[in-house]
Amino acid sequence: MSLNNKPKRMLVAILGLLSGAFLNGAGAEDMANFAAPLHAEYERPGVDWSTYDKLMVNDLDVSRTKIIPPPWKDQQAFRWEVSEKNVAALQKEFHKSMEEQISGNDGYEIVTEPGDGVLDLTLEILSFMPYADRDEDVLTKGSGEMHINVMVRDSQTGQLVAIMEGPQEVGNDYDQNTDFSRQKNLKMLFDSWGARVRIAMDRDSHQH
Repeated sequence: MSLNNKPKRMLVAILGLLSGAFLNGAGAEDMANFAAPLHAEYERPGVDWSTYDKLMVNDLDVSRTKIIPPPWKDQQAFRWEVSEKNVAALQKEFHKSMEEQISGNDGYEIVTEPGDGVLDLTLEILSFMPYADRDEDVLTKGSGEMHINVMVRDSQTGQLVAIMEGPQEVGNDYDQNTDFSRQKNLKMLFDSWGARVRIAMDRDSHQH
């Protein structure tokens, strides 16, 4: 499967993160529906989307992530430390999901360097509210809530072409608060983001 520089392919692919309206059915589409739709904060007018046929996915940005205690916890006593090891594991899982969902099964090319026809995508977690302390033995519906920002640029010029933002639930099933359940919920969310982009690309391809 190739992109063939078809008009608006990357526009549909990136903005596929915005809405779940086109998603229904089973399999990959159920996975894509796991993530909540985002809101378009900015779309640069006059962009020739037909010139883009590749995607560069940067490391998941957690450099400014604010950890927010849930309202039912003691705000002063709540502690949630994020180690360098945790960050490295998070970024590795994010890249793995994006690669698997977008490039897997004869999919679409993800590159690692700026170049002609390459859109640069950066996803930042602005805040995260865990539902429980790491070692707290409780049942929660999902692991927490995060607010994310997605920024899309032309990889060669650095020109901003789109910004998306919105809340995301990290899991939606009741489960014990464990490292395993938290990792499972994050994996499902990351897979959902990648699946949305892939489905948007596939559907656009079938229309041309």
